[in-house]
Amino acid sequence: MALLRRDPVLIALTVGGVLVVGGLALGPGEPRLKLIAGWLIALVLDLLLFWSARRVRRTLDLPPYADRFWRAFSVAALIFLTGDLVQLWSTVSDPGIDHLVFHPVQSVAAMAGVVVVCAVVLLYRRTRGRSRGRRIRMLLDTAIVNTASVSVAWCLMTRPGRPEAGIEAYVVAIFGCGLVLCAAFLSVRSGLTGETPLTGSAAAPIVAATVVQAVGGILAPSGNAGDSGTQMALTVAPMLMVLAGPRVQLLRGAGGLDGRRWLDRAPRGRYSALPYTGTVVCAAALVIVLATVGLGLSAWGALAGLLVNVALVIGRQFLALAENNALLVGIRNREQRLNALLLHSSEVISIAAPDAGFTYVSPAVERVLGVPASVALGRNSLDILHHDDRAALAADLTTLYSTPGAELTYQGRYRHADGSWRWLEVVAMNLTHEPGIGGVVCNARDVTESRELHERLRYQAGHDELTGLANRRQFTAAVTGRSGDAAVLLLDLDGFKQINDTYGHAAGDAVLRHVADRLRECSGPDDVPARLGGDEFAVLATGVESAERIAAGLRTVLERPAEIAGRPLRVGVSIGVAVGPSADPDHLLNAADLRMYEEKQRTRTYAS
Repeated sequence: MALLRRDPVLIALTVGGVLVVGGLALGPGEPRLKLIAGWLIALVLDLLLFWSARRVRRTLDLPPYADRFWRAFSVAALIFLTGDLVQLWSTVSDPGIDHLVFHPVQSVAAMAGVVVVCAVVLLYRRTRGRSRGRRIRMLLDTAIVNTASVSVAWCLMTRPGRPEAGIEAYVVAIFGCGLVLCAAFLSVRSGLTGETPLTGSAAAPIVAATVVQAVGGILAPSGNAGDSGTQMALTVAPMLMVLAGPRVQLLRGAGGLDGRRWLDRAPRGRYSALPYTGTVVCAAALVIVLATVGLGLSAWGALAGLLVNVALVIGRQFLALAENNALLVGIRNREQRLNALLLHSSEVISIAAPDAGFTYVSPAVERVLGVPASVALGRNSLDILHHDDRAALAADLTTLYSTPGAELTYQGRYRHADGSWRWLEVVAMNLTHEPGIGGVVCNARDVTESRELHERLRYQAGHDELTGLANRRQFTAAVTGRSGDAAVLLLDLDGFKQINDTYGHAAGDAVLRHVADRLRECSGPDDVPARLGGDEFAVLATGVESAERIAAGLRTVLERPAEIAGRPLRVGVSIGVAVGPSADPDHLLNAADLRMYEEKQRTRTYAS
């Protein structure tokens, strides 16, 4: 706005306009000379308007619709120029003209120029994002307001004591009201379509010019033998105002040619008071005319305007009622659809207040956790969360509940009504800043079966199926996970093949399970017993002393016969112990294997 106030062209246009309009209306001089001077000025303004509109097109990178509009504007300026040339020739050639009388060619040219611009605006439009009902309602609002405007204009034009002006003056005055109608309609149309050919600040002087021209046609119509200077001033003033539009558009640039910005800034109820205001204006005009003049031409016109206005308002109300009914039906259908989805959903949808108390819980909570939704309301979700998971998620949950817009996805164990624990995967978002929600929205689904399957597969991947001990893969990972040196025991059963051959594989499997149980008994909580394959076992001990203790204990317990397949069997074992860097588990196992075979050889030599 400061840029517009400092622009030298707009300043010169304003100052020059004030001098020209003031000189024509108040300055001395013969009426005929004022008429000729006014039409000469009009020719200059037409040329300037043509040049300014073309400059907007050539200077700015306009979207296609805006480019068509300004091209039509320059064509309209040439049409105005043609009509004003004929009007000047008519005024100069007839010495008897001393007041404003529009030549038919000039009137037709003025109307044709406006029609060209309006046609471009109306024909090259596309509606985006606006419902049909809303478009009709806004057009009805425009018609209602302009009905009130025409009614008031009629009362002023037909008021008693007003000099006769002739049919031409009535046509021009009504055309001026039509300009106001077009300006209002096109503004509404821009909001409906989401695009506009010029910015709001550039449109303002053009719209204001249509209002001035309409008022001038009503208060000082052509054909009226009144003050020709005032008549010409009211004719030239709108032309000067229109000329400011292209200049403002040049200063504003091509940005912002989006009617949605105007509509978005407008309050939602912008058009709600228009029908009633227009009806009140029509009724007031009729009452004033009846009270001051009585029944006559003015009163009948005001009455006709009021009836048309009321009919438009009734049509608008019927449309609004139909839309409201359709909206209520749609809301009920959506509500029923939403309730059905929530009722049969496998996920628990909930809203928790900042203090973590539930303000809404979907019916699925009873299927998932065995708790009715009515009972869950007001309860704290942390009360049924496993204490280990609560401790692990404490920091994340605190951030979630204290930060609007925060999101968190986690899995946790929640207590079922029967006392068991169910794994739930929760996707939570903090919407405390959203009206109508005011809490953390959570979608939770039961993942207990998939979680148990995952744990089972993970366990099977790292454990021996027969004995339940760690397998070679898990054992190797445990060794490399130790820092520094690691102590490893390697065990091989003596005479296991003979047990298999004599008593069968079932007895052999029982022997392996028996040895695995003894390994668990002799190992500490931090030791890792494992079956590497066949009859080969290993233990990762916490140190050398622990390894020696485990080896001694195993020799002792395995010396005692075990009840295998209904008969006592004694299982012999050879044990090798090695200590070394944990980073190389294969080297450790090889070293323990060498010591184990050394012991096996000593045992055989001793037995022989």
